[in-house]
Amino acid sequence: MTKISNGKNIEAGAPHWIEWITGAVSGIIVVGVIVWIGKDGFLDRDTSPNLHGKVVQIDERSDGFQVLFAIENASSATASQVKILGEIREQGSVLESKETILDYVPGHSKAGGGLIFRQNPTGRELEVRATAFSEP
Repeated sequence: MTKISNGKNIEAGAPHWIEWITGAVSGIIVVGVIVWIGKDGFLDRDTSPNLHGKVVQIDERSDGFQVLFAIENASSATASQVKILGEIREQGSVLESKETILDYVPGHSKAGGGLIFRQNPTGRELEVRATAFSEP
Protein backbone atom coordinates (compact mmCIF):
# COMPACT_ATOMS: atom_id res chain seq x y z
CA MET A 1 0.00 0.00 0.00
CA THR A 2 1.36 3.41 -0.96
CA LYS A 3 1.77 5.93 1.82
CA ILE A 4 0.57 9.47 1.09
CA SER A 5 1.46 12.60 3.06
CA ASN A 6 0.29 16.10 2.14
CA GLY A 7 -1.10 14.74 -1.11
CA LYS A 8 2.29 13.27 -2.20
CA ASN A 9 3.55 9.71 -2.39
CA ILE A 10 6.28 9.70 0.29
CA GLU A 11 7.94 6.57 -1.17
CA ALA A 12 8.71 8.43 -4.42
CA GLY A 13 11.08 10.86 -2.69
CA ALA A 14 14.88 10.59 -2.44
CA PRO A 15 16.15 7.68 -0.31
CA HIS A 16 17.09 8.39 3.26
CA TRP A 17 20.83 8.56 4.05
CA ILE A 18 20.61 5.39 6.15
CA GLU A 19 19.45 3.46 3.08
CA TRP A 20 22.59 4.56 1.22
CA ILE A 21 24.82 3.48 4.14
CA THR A 22 23.03 0.12 4.43
CA GLY A 23 23.40 -0.50 0.70
CA ALA A 24 27.10 0.45 0.73
CA VAL A 25 27.90 -1.77 3.72
CA SER A 26 25.96 -4.67 2.19
CA GLY A 27 27.82 -4.23 -1.11
CA ILE A 28 31.20 -4.25 0.65
CA ILE A 29 30.28 -7.45 2.52
CA VAL A 30 29.16 -9.19 -0.69
CA VAL A 31 32.34 -8.20 -2.55
CA GLY A 32 34.45 -9.32 0.44
CA VAL A 33 32.82 -12.75 0.54
CA ILE A 34 33.28 -13.20 -3.22
CA VAL A 35 36.98 -12.25 -2.97
CA TRP A 36 37.50 -14.59 0.02
CA ILE A 37 35.87 -17.58 -1.72
CA GLY A 38 37.76 -16.81 -4.94
CA LYS A 39 41.09 -16.67 -3.08
CA ASP A 40 40.42 -20.07 -1.49
CA GLY A 41 39.44 -21.51 -4.85
CA PHE A 42 42.53 -20.30 -6.69
CA LEU A 43 45.28 -20.26 -4.04
CA ASP A 44 44.60 -23.27 -1.79
CA ARG A 45 46.20 -26.22 -3.53
CA ASP A 46 46.27 -28.68 -0.60
CA THR A 47 45.60 -32.15 -1.92
CA SER A 48 45.63 -34.08 1.35
CA PRO A 49 44.98 -33.37 5.04
CA ASN A 50 47.87 -32.44 7.33
CA LEU A 51 46.89 -33.91 10.72
CA HIS A 52 48.66 -33.30 14.05
CA GLY A 53 47.57 -34.61 17.45
CA LYS A 54 48.06 -33.20 20.93
CA VAL A 55 46.97 -34.15 24.42
CA VAL A 56 44.62 -31.59 25.95
CA GLN A 57 43.84 -33.02 29.38
CA ILE A 58 44.29 -36.13 31.52
CA ASP A 59 41.65 -37.02 34.14
CA GLU A 60 41.39 -39.95 36.52
CA ARG A 61 38.09 -41.82 36.23
CA SER A 62 36.63 -44.80 38.06
CA ASP A 63 37.49 -47.13 35.17
CA GLY A 64 40.92 -45.71 34.31
CA PHE A 65 42.47 -42.53 32.98
CA GLN A 66 40.69 -40.42 30.40
CA VAL A 67 42.94 -38.62 27.92
CA LEU A 68 41.27 -35.82 25.98
CA PHE A 69 42.98 -34.97 22.71
CA ALA A 70 42.68 -32.60 19.75
CA ILE A 71 43.56 -33.36 16.14
CA GLU A 72 44.37 -30.26 14.11
CA ASN A 73 44.16 -30.20 10.33
CA ALA A 74 46.61 -27.58 9.02
CA SER A 75 45.54 -28.20 5.42
CA SER A 76 42.48 -26.94 3.56
CA ALA A 77 41.64 -30.53 2.57
CA THR A 78 39.06 -32.32 4.70
CA ALA A 79 39.60 -35.75 6.28
CA SER A 80 36.92 -38.24 7.26
CA GLN A 81 37.04 -41.49 9.24
CA VAL A 82 40.29 -40.36 10.90
CA LYS A 83 41.82 -43.23 12.84
CA ILE A 84 43.51 -42.10 16.06
CA LEU A 85 46.15 -44.09 17.95
CA GLY A 86 47.13 -43.28 21.52
CA GLU A 87 50.14 -44.97 23.13
CA ILE A 88 51.67 -44.90 26.60
CA ARG A 89 55.39 -45.66 26.42
CA GLU A 90 58.07 -46.15 28.99
CA GLN A 91 61.74 -46.52 28.06
CA GLY A 92 60.83 -47.02 24.40
CA SER A 93 58.40 -49.92 24.89
CA VAL A 94 54.65 -49.58 24.45
CA LEU A 95 52.80 -50.27 27.72
CA GLU A 96 49.28 -49.68 26.45
CA SER A 97 47.62 -48.49 23.25
CA LYS A 98 44.07 -47.40 22.41
CA GLU A 99 42.36 -46.47 19.15
CA THR A 100 39.32 -44.46 18.13
CA ILE A 101 37.90 -42.93 14.97
CA LEU A 102 36.87 -39.32 14.40
CA ASP A 103 34.11 -38.98 11.84
CA TYR A 104 35.29 -35.70 10.33
CA VAL A 105 38.15 -33.19 10.63
CA PRO A 106 37.49 -30.14 8.40
CA GLY A 107 40.27 -28.20 6.71
CA HIS A 108 41.94 -25.47 8.81
CA SER A 109 40.08 -26.75 11.87
CA LYS A 110 40.33 -29.21 14.72
CA ALA A 111 38.30 -32.02 16.22
CA GLY A 112 38.67 -33.77 19.52
CA GLY A 113 37.86 -36.88 21.44
CA GLY A 114 39.00 -39.04 24.29
CA LEU A 115 40.85 -42.29 24.96
CA ILE A 116 40.51 -44.28 28.17
CA PHE A 117 43.64 -46.03 29.46
CA ARG A 118 43.90 -48.43 32.39
CA GLN A 119 47.41 -47.27 33.27
CA ASN A 120 48.27 -43.79 34.47
CA PRO A 121 49.97 -41.89 31.62
CA THR A 122 51.28 -39.16 33.93
CA GLY A 123 55.07 -39.15 34.00
CA ARG A 124 55.30 -41.43 30.99
CA GLU A 125 55.56 -40.71 27.29
CA LEU A 126 52.07 -40.30 25.85
CA GLU A 127 51.57 -39.93 22.12
CA VAL A 128 48.30 -39.30 20.28
CA ARG A 129 48.42 -39.26 16.49
CA ALA A 130 46.36 -39.82 13.38
CA THR A 131 47.26 -43.05 11.59
CA ALA A 132 44.76 -43.16 8.70
CA PHE A 133 41.94 -41.22 7.04
CA SER A 134 39.55 -41.30 4.11
CA GLU A 135 38.71 -38.59 1.61
CA PRO A 136 35.10 -37.50 1.98
